[in-house]
Amino acid sequence: MWLWIFVLLTLTLLFYIFFLKRELHKLKHKVHEIPSRSIYGSRLSLDFREKALMEIVDELNKMIDIFEEKNRNAKQMEENVKLSIAGLSHDLRTPLTSINGYVQLLQAATDENKRKDYLKIIERSVIRLIEMTDQFYDLARIETNQKEIQLSTLSLSNFVEEIFLSFYEQLEDKKIEIEFSNQLQDRQVIADQLMLARIIQNIVQNILRYARSRVMIHYKIDNNYVILTVKNDIKSHSKLAIEKVFTRFYTENSSRTNTEASGLGLYLSKKLVEKMNGKMIAELDDQWFILKVYLPMSRN
Repeated sequence: MWLWIFVLLTLTLLFYIFFLKRELHKLKHKVHEIPSRSIYGSRLSLDFREKALMEIVDELNKMIDIFEEKNRNAKQMEENVKLSIAGLSHDLRTPLTSINGYVQLLQAATDENKRKDYLKIIERSVIRLIEMTDQFYDLARIETNQKEIQLSTLSLSNFVEEIFLSFYEQLEDKKIEIEFSNQLQDRQVIADQLMLARIIQNIVQNILRYARSRVMIHYKIDNNYVILTVKNDIKSHSKLAIEKVFTRFYTENSSRTNTEASGLGLYLSKKLVEKMNGKMIAELDDQWFILKVYLPMSRN
């Protein structure tokens, strides 16, 4: 009897070892195929339900999830680079063509007033080119996680007013009236000063291009955030698509013939705000375009 029990146990052990080796062999081949087939969302599985093996498979599946996520991010970054290159080539071509044309007119002109006008146009195009390249540079650094952030405490309202007032002449030329709120004058936020300056500058540039005549600036506290609200009226013929304002390369002119806008300002601003642990939203209320910037509030 003991002999039969021994034989039965031996056979059971041999079958166990056989199935275990078979599953390990299958697992080895599946692991070897991971780099080529993981993009299809495949997962490792076993027919032989052994606890230790199942734990190994679970850990390997976690590694596959991480591997696939990195693959997706790499492909998305590749697509973003392609879009950026396409947008860059399109948006730089127009001001460069303009500069080339007006340089030729300048060379041929004998009237001093015309020469001054041509020089002003060339100067504006050069400034726009510098702005565009700065935006593309910032965008590339953000999307490759190379843009460093240096958080500090600063007075939001004072900072916003300072940036807006630096555009005083342009706003005057466009006959755009600015109304500053007196609320929360000393409320401080935690932000990167250079990033915040770029965000506010982009907002002002957007106002200069699309506002009709009025801008209202308000502040509000919501939990741990200070909310900067910038509200401007829009022109009656505006074709603004509110759901697309934070889309890369979106401009109100869908034909992309607007030489004054690259369609990156608000997209870039939203990215910068999120990098500072805040958020940015846009709303359309009748003929008013509203931007809300949420920034972490300083507790000091």
